[in-house]
Amino acid sequence: MPWSATRKVSPQLRHCCRAIIASTILFCGAAAHVAANAAEVLTAGSPPTSAPMTFLDVKTQTIEGVMPDLIREIGKREGFTVQFEAIPFAALIQSAVSGKIDIIVSAMTPNPKRAQVVDFADIIYAYGEGMVVPDDDKTAYTSAQDLKGQVIGAPAGTDYGEALQKLGIFKEVKYYDSPADMIKDLQNGRIKAAFNDYPELKAVAAKGGLPGMHVVESYKPLSTAGVAIAVRKGNKPLLDKINAGIAQMKQDGTLAAILNKWGLH
Repeated sequence: MPWSATRKVSPQLRHCCRAIIASTILFCGAAAHVAANAAEVLTAGSPPTSAPMTFLDVKTQTIEGVMPDLIREIGKREGFTVQFEAIPFAALIQSAVSGKIDIIVSAMTPNPKRAQVVDFADIIYAYGEGMVVPDDDKTAYTSAQDLKGQVIGAPAGTDYGEALQKLGIFKEVKYYDSPADMIKDLQNGRIKAAFNDYPELKAVAAKGGLPGMHVVESYKPLSTAGVAIAVRKGNKPLLDKINAGIAQMKQDGTLAAILNKWGLH
């Protein structure tokens, strides 16, 4: 019998249809919510040559180190995943400001100038710069002042690079985007000493990456500062997630375990 527009529908049937429609809406809404959460992939910028804090593992072609381990663990706890882009340290701020990346995952020190354009999460770890010289230089350097009148090298964009320049005591401060290029210049005698993050220098030395050179253990850094993850200015929801993850990891010992994994204490 054909359906008629005037045919009456039983109350039971109407109730059943409404229930099915409501369930379908709820299911679709929940599925969309799950899909949205599952699809939250953030882009992180990390220097590829700053082991053990961040570096590119040439065997796996993935970014590894203290800070990547940290943000991956935070992502697991806070509901996001991270894809990495290898970006030189000096280009990280601009990459975040331009929207190329969502997170700066690097051993970056918060300071007022940087805080004008990015927001920093809580401090992860604190250290200062270290110094490398050729093995035939037996001087027990204790401060940058001991290198007055010399040509030295430092990574571009670092606080201590600028601080060394401001001392006004060197013949020249050469800046490098690549630590490997700086070490090569030290090997070839183009600079008297090379400065870089102390943990990075120790990690390179441990892997045999400073042939004919050594880290000067008697050297005292200009200052000791904390390092932190950063996000684009005003991205408070993401910053809150990162800080929540850091707080949990400090409390349950996960942060300490990550630092220990990479030889930091």
